[in-house]
Amino acid sequence: MEKNNCCTQNEEELTTAIRLAIQDRAVWFYLLYKGMKEAGCNADEVAEKAIFKFGQMKGQKIGTASTPKEFFDGIATKNAALAFAMEPREVEAEKGIYRFHHCALVEAWKKLGCSPEEVKHLCDLASCGDQGVVSCFPELELKFNSLIAAGDAYCELEITKKK
Repeated sequence: MEKNNCCTQNEEELTTAIRLAIQDRAVWFYLLYKGMKEAGCNADEVAEKAIFKFGQMKGQKIGTASTPKEFFDGIATKNAALAFAMEPREVEAEKGIYRFHHCALVEAWKKLGCSPEEVKHLCDLASCGDQGVVSCFPELELKFNSLIAAGDAYCELEITKKK
């Protein structure tokens, strides 16, 4: 029986593999989106609803989170941390800030030749997934302080407890 090497890869190889998988997801999202637009569909509305629902499915897998710390503990898995080069900046009970220093989605859209405006728009649509995840936790709200897709050096997500 052939040995499965998936568990013996070092972190650099794992990071590359995850990022390539995310880039593939970005390409098929782009192609579906463009195809819907060409077919005369309201591609933004379809994408927003589908990606939000996807985010909710991911949020449900986290379980419970009533504080920003619990939320980030749920999303900051090893694979996600490696893929997005996640950096915790402030993770407290009332407020949490994480920076993401890499985005394979943006990287893929740029490779496809998307304009900066298209990249930002696709990012806005993709962020519906983040909103979907957070919607599973009614005590919390999400804000983006910066975005790689908007030309910033990193994406900064801020989660706060609702007042």
